[in-house]
Amino acid sequence: MSGGGTETPVGCETAQGGGSKKRDSLGTAGSAHLIIKDLGEIHSRLLDHRPVIQGETRYFVKEFED
Repeated sequence: MSGGGTETPVGCETAQGGGSKKRDSLGTAGSAHLIIKDLGEIHSRLLDHRPVIQGETRYFVKEFED
C-alpha cells in the first residue's frame, strides 16, 4: 500500500512539472519562430545576389550605351 501512496505524489509532481514544461515549450516555440524568421532574412541578404547582379548589369549596359 505504501507503494501506491508513493506513486500518487510522483504523479502530481509530474503533472506540475509538465505544466511548467508546457509553458516553457510555448515560449520556446515563439522564440524559435523569431529565430527562423531572422535566419531567413540573413539567408536572403547573404546568399541572394540578384539585386547586386541586376545593379552591375544596369551599370554595364549604361556604360556600354554611352
